[in-house]
Amino acid sequence: MADIIHFPDGNKRLLKSGNQNMNNQDFLAAKKDFKTLYQLSPTFSYAKKLILAMQNLGDYSGALQLADDHFTAFMNDSEGFTIYFHLLLLDAQFLTAHKLLSYIKTAKKLGKLEEELQQVEKTHSLLSADLKTAKKRQLEELDKTKQPFNPRDWQSFIKDISLKDFIILCQEYLIHAKNPFIPPKLVEELVKDGAKETINVHGKKVNLAGLPLPEDAEVLVKTITAIEEKTQDNPQLQMLILPEIKAHFALMYPFLPDASKAEDWAQSYLLEYRAMFGEDISAKQLDNYQQIQDKKRKIRQIYESLSKADRN
Repeated sequence: MADIIHFPDGNKRLLKSGNQNMNNQDFLAAKKDFKTLYQLSPTFSYAKKLILAMQNLGDYSGALQLADDHFTAFMNDSEGFTIYFHLLLLDAQFLTAHKLLSYIKTAKKLGKLEEELQQVEKTHSLLSADLKTAKKRQLEELDKTKQPFNPRDWQSFIKDISLKDFIILCQEYLIHAKNPFIPPKLVEELVKDGAKETINVHGKKVNLAGLPLPEDAEVLVKTITAIEEKTQDNPQLQMLILPEIKAHFALMYPFLPDASKAEDWAQSYLLEYRAMFGEDISAKQLDNYQQIQDKKRKIRQIYESLSKADRN
């Protein structure tokens, strides 16, 4: 009777081969092994193996795309978090790296990674004068169009720039900005990146350290809550009002109404929309909210001009 020969299963064979190729610095062969392994079993563990091979081949963007498929796992894994952070640095996504560090709770680890980020940013800043000039020109051109950033251009804009240089770029632009869509976007990004400076927006000082993100602003939360409470019996009305409120407050950011005015803002929207639904709402009732109505009218005109431009 012939001897029985036990072959390792496909996963073990590929894993062994991939690890050997990594040790031998044959990263292309390792990538091939780990890619096949990952296709057979798309686990977080195998994703890390494949990502490290891709990193060694210089495919940082591709490695980040794959890592994003397992984002939560990377954030909850100490080694995975560090791998993800280093990929951001290698891909020159310094602002995203700053955002990532805001999630770290361990001070010791935070200090080490912050120091590493600052060193990389400093070196990059010294070698990227042309990129900074190009981004400044990009802002100036977009300012003339009165159009918002499209997603692809925005991702390109916030890449290849240090936080320090980004703050300087924003400050130079925000003083005289004419495009209403850009200042809220820039200020929100600065807050997400953990910037603590005081900046000048249209002649008004804004302390970034104490500024909440738009969706976390007390006045917006209270306004939405008031709408939800008053439209429980009319979900259709609620679905129409809430998106406009969010859009209006997004364009007003960072100069949002005081939280004490939330009830007034909510009531002004409710009266308008109920009138649209055929309810008997007098003009006098809306006159009680004239300043709010004037502000909403200006914001609507901005969005309407954008819609017209898109149609043309």
